[in-house]
Amino acid sequence: MRYFRKQCVLMVILFLASIWGVNTSAWGQQAEETGALEVIGRGVIYHDNVAKARDEAIADGLRNAVEQCVGLLISSQSVVSHFQVLSDRVYSQAEEFILDYKVLTESKSGRYYRLVVRATLLTSVLQDKLCDIGILTTHRAVPSILFLLSEQNIGQVSPQCSWDRQSQFTGPSLAIEDTLSGYMREEGFVIVTPAALLAQGIALGPEYAGPELSDEAAVRLAQRVGAEVVIVGKALARLSGIISGPEMKSIEATLSLHAVRADNGMIIASSSATGSAVHANEIVGGRQALTRAASDLVKDVSRQVAANWAQEASQAVVVELVIEGIKAYTDFVRFRGVLKNEIRGVNNVYLRAIKDGEARMEVDVKGSARKLADELMLKGFEGFGVNILEVGQNRIKLELIPKHGVVDES
Repeated sequence: MRYFRKQCVLMVILFLASIWGVNTSAWGQQAEETGALEVIGRGVIYHDNVAKARDEAIADGLRNAVEQCVGLLISSQSVVSHFQVLSDRVYSQAEEFILDYKVLTESKSGRYYRLVVRATLLTSVLQDKLCDIGILTTHRAVPSILFLLSEQNIGQVSPQCSWDRQSQFTGPSLAIEDTLSGYMREEGFVIVTPAALLAQGIALGPEYAGPELSDEAAVRLAQRVGAEVVIVGKALARLSGIISGPEMKSIEATLSLHAVRADNGMIIASSSATGSAVHANEIVGGRQALTRAASDLVKDVSRQVAANWAQEASQAVVVELVIEGIKAYTDFVRFRGVLKNEIRGVNNVYLRAIKDGEARMEVDVKGSARKLADELMLKGFEGFGVNILEVGQNRIKLELIPKHGVVDES
């Protein structure tokens, strides 16, 4: 009887341990899929209804948190080009992506009720939503791409360029660009369209006047629109003969391109291909041949770019970190502790100098300065916030912002 009792107790212990293990694992997985942001929310006070204004301020803050998180997952150009879809299907449903939130400080200011809220976001759920609506199609670490292409079809006296403003308004879209961007977008790459140049009002210099574009000029343009890789290429379609009588024409197209990193100007992919078509309409046939040439090489180019990017992401780099706005040394100590112990990919942190409210450190991290900046933006800090001021190839400049309540001005 005593042996039977011991066996029962042991079985109960093992059963409870198994449940605890499963729950702990699930909780840990959930925790890894969340990120915390601290944002400001605002509500308007109508007819002295402070309670309703507070609810509006919380809702506004949660929406702002989701907007900020979206900005970390996709490029700013993608946010602009998909703004209406994001507003209708993401921002308006912000509560779906919030695990929990906490109001840190709040007050009235004239007609407005303002508060600071710390929201814990379900980033994986948000990523899935962006995938569902076609803005983000994979969770792989891949760069944003800008295409700078020139294409000359049969019947065109000169090449049509993707960066030419006049062509963007009057000419048809480039066949090679449609094919390349369509495939790479499906593979999860963020595509920065040339329309971003128009949206930002960027004035192009004389080096962009013709169809031939240097890598240096392409990189400068990519940096200005926030693209991480620029793909430069040119294509030409021409008649190659007449078959089956004068009604059908044989067309051949050639395409060559290469991909350049915008941060260091290195070529990370290159390829060339030919495509052919037979059609009674030589212009239609030329576009078909151009499309087939782009289809033949796009998989290889995507593979080369993704492989290079993944290799860079797995290698350790040293990032210079400049921290401004240090009001209290204890804030800096907490920041350094979180950076070293809680930020993914950080191997070590070296303090180089600290004086007059500014510190300089070197961070040994796997990945890149951009990835480290994104991790810092998603991390919550006790007693202060972090504002990223500048992100370079191997340098980040940020400031620590103390958390203070808003003074009631009414």
